[in-house]
Amino acid sequence: MRRRVTALAWWTAVELLRERILYVVLLFAALLVTSSCLLTPLAPGAQAKVVADFGLAAIDLLGVLVILLSGSALLRREVERRSLDIILTKPLGRLEYLLGKCLGLVATLVVLTVAMTALFAAAVAATGFGWRNAYFVAIGAQLLELVVVASLAVLFSTFTSPTLAALFTLSLFAAGHLLGNVVRLAAATGAGSTLRALERVLPALGLFDLRAEVVHGVGIEPARLLTAAAYAALYSFAALYLASLIFRRRDCR
Repeated sequence: MRRRVTALAWWTAVELLRERILYVVLLFAALLVTSSCLLTPLAPGAQAKVVADFGLAAIDLLGVLVILLSGSALLRREVERRSLDIILTKPLGRLEYLLGKCLGLVATLVVLTVAMTALFAAAVAATGFGWRNAYFVAIGAQLLELVVVASLAVLFSTFTSPTLAALFTLSLFAAGHLLGNVVRLAAATGAGSTLRALERVLPALGLFDLRAEVVHGVGIEPARLLTAAAYAALYSFAALYLASLIFRRRDCR
């Protein structure tokens, strides 16, 4: 099983990295990170925080953009080229297939994140501020978040069009970041029971948002990182398993 999934993930990553849109995203990342240098005069005395916050946010949002543009159309591309029928005739389960596609997408995100991190480091150096190892912690947490978002994109791509899959993924991305605040507000008004039920289903993406702590120099407990990693693994696998159940019932013609 591991060999089949690894091979499928490899070819998926190679295919995605060949797409021109990803190079456009890298260029866009360079422009965004570089533009953070232009924002520093707007915040005297807080230039380092502006550059760091802007750069980390750009890496996260551009990773989500890659998922929306490429991840949501992973299965549609295979269906249109009639290659899915050939792949599924081989001794490859539906869960293995989806796991391989998702891992290929994640591998692509890792490559792009490394490249954008290098651009971010260059922007930090250009502004005269030193690199902090805490930035790696924030970027690593953002990668875990992207794993969860990628699994959701694969899930939605099994039963709807790429456009709707991207829309649903983006909606859950926004809901995952706003859910904690909404639940606290609803609890204060006595209407938190329904939202607490939704909290068990919707992704708790706020768990991966360490940008504010890192930018302001607040320490991050290792237990939170371990919790975030475990949550990303369990939630992603649950989403892919649900996707495999839906995929088994789908007519891929």
